[in-house]
Amino acid sequence: MKKIFSLILLFSHFCLKSQYNVSVTYCNHNDVNASRYEPSELHLGKKHFQLSGNYYLWAGNNAFHYGLFDKLQNNKELTETDINNLLSAMHPTKNTLGIGQDYQILGLAFQIKGFAMAFSVVDKFGFDFNYTRNFLSLLWKGNKQFAGQNIDLGPISMNAQYTREFVGATAFNIVGDMEKGVRLGFRAKYIQGIGALSMPTSQLKMYTEPDGRYIDVGFNYHLNMSGLNQFDPLKFNGTGYGADIGATFNFSRKFSLDASLLDVGLVNYNQNLKSYAKMGTYRYEGMFIKNFFGNPEINTDTIAAVFEPVETEGKSFSVALPTRLLLQGELKLGHKEEESLQPTHSFFFTYIQGFNQKPGGTKRPYLGVAYNYDLHEWVDVGVSGALGGYNKYALGAFLSLNLFHTVKVGIGSDNLMPLIIKKLGTGIDVSLNASLSF
Repeated sequence: MKKIFSLILLFSHFCLKSQYNVSVTYCNHNDVNASRYEPSELHLGKKHFQLSGNYYLWAGNNAFHYGLFDKLQNNKELTETDINNLLSAMHPTKNTLGIGQDYQILGLAFQIKGFAMAFSVVDKFGFDFNYTRNFLSLLWKGNKQFAGQNIDLGPISMNAQYTREFVGATAFNIVGDMEKGVRLGFRAKYIQGIGALSMPTSQLKMYTEPDGRYIDVGFNYHLNMSGLNQFDPLKFNGTGYGADIGATFNFSRKFSLDASLLDVGLVNYNQNLKSYAKMGTYRYEGMFIKNFFGNPEINTDTIAAVFEPVETEGKSFSVALPTRLLLQGELKLGHKEEESLQPTHSFFFTYIQGFNQKPGGTKRPYLGVAYNYDLHEWVDVGVSGALGGYNKYALGAFLSLNLFHTVKVGIGSDNLMPLIIKKLGTGIDVSLNASLSF
């Protein structure tokens, strides 16, 4: 069992992602990369063309911290206190592990007198695993702790999706200008679904007879798959549509507010389909089980056969995009004139609320703050902090260099917490950005 537990920790540590890639909005304002999250911020300044790219890799969870993995990695045993502290800190039902990767293969933008248009191609992958405290407690401590009780081990679900988005975007001022006025932005998406895993139903219940003479396990689950048996990133098995919409309210040169509704839409899968389902109750007679995965007296093949699903004829299914609302305020202090070498200090306040639990998004609200030091628009460097989302806590940093106001390269992270405080770090991510403007 400890090996299984170690694998879970390993998985949550090395599959990198924090969740929202907000660092790109802090130091890459106005370019194609940032406009993926704030559509109305697409603006090239005095430039007319831009070519850009972005890569983002992330992992996050709200239960395991890096300190537990680090202890196992150094061949140290987790104590009973470690496990009890972990379980007591977990939410009874809403525990999530998310991983993902997305990269902008191509980003092009064109602007005339403040009216901007852009086209981009973005590949996205996301995986989302949701589980309960009872489920993890059963795996670690066995069923004796639940003797005489009807225990709900669910809901448990796994969802994954790999898509390729072809995006057309535009942004323009409807009132005033970039210093004082209102700017709107729209992004329309045609989406190719490369592959997906969807588990809409997952129920698991257990009863242990007080003396351990038998265990009753009831389960009901349904799993849809498309394009995963013979995965091919160049072949799509479904299509869909999506949209982003945003507005920037520039109240003055010093203060602005962005409001964006992102990833509204879905993908329908209708090729290379497989569906699996199983429902029933199984009675295991014998004993209290302390270790479900390492006890030689348990016939694991028999147990596996009980849960082995029945494959049914595949039917088309849909997977919604991770719809969310992003609100971000920016307060600027300092000068922005090109002839001035005085720095600009920017403070950001970010709130993100997800509306569904899908790969790449969670219903847990995200609240973040950031500081950016901008030297003559040549160097941006800053730090950020956040609560919520896929993680409990996050501390990040970012750096961007704008060479001759033409070539811009940046690196950032929303979450470096495991490298700072091991017992608070529950995820990590990295973002790479580049653009060429002329």
